[in-house]
Amino acid sequence: MTTFQTLRVAVREAARDELPTIVDIYNQAVDDGLATCDLSAFSPEERVDWFDAHHGRYRIWVADVDGEVVGWIALSPYDPKPCFVLTGSIATYVARDARSGGVGSTLRRHLVAQAKRLGFHTLVTRIWATNEASVALSEKFGWDRVAHLREVVSKDGEFIDCFLYQLVL
Repeated sequence: MTTFQTLRVAVREAARDELPTIVDIYNQAVDDGLATCDLSAFSPEERVDWFDAHHGRYRIWVADVDGEVVGWIALSPYDPKPCFVLTGSIATYVARDARSGGVGSTLRRHLVAQAKRLGFHTLVTRIWATNEASVALSEKFGWDRVAHLREVVSKDGEFIDCFLYQLVL
């Protein structure tokens, strides 16, 4: 993979044949141990149902730099109950070599615009308290920290706090 300095990022809806790259980027986060509660990597085959569930109002977009997928963002249901239909949950992942190059910011801007267009009222995201980059990204875009959940993540014998962030559109 190329190392990126100043990035020209295009965001577009993810294609199913990009699932291996999307999973690889996610697995990097699993390996890093800072951004996901999954403790082991996935294969692309294990994520097909997840990918296929993102259609209609719920989508996955990728960040493309010169034809290479370097990040992705998903808009997912917050809760399946009908009263939460206007609330979406988001997840953002950026390839190691593309971090700090504006990819996360570009993806977040795109998702917020799309969520508004799709009629969402509010977005939420859950971030480990130790994930300083994701906390900074959310606060940069005006997301409010609405909850501090103490010791809800159990990883390698340690407990980690988690923050809940919200953006009312």
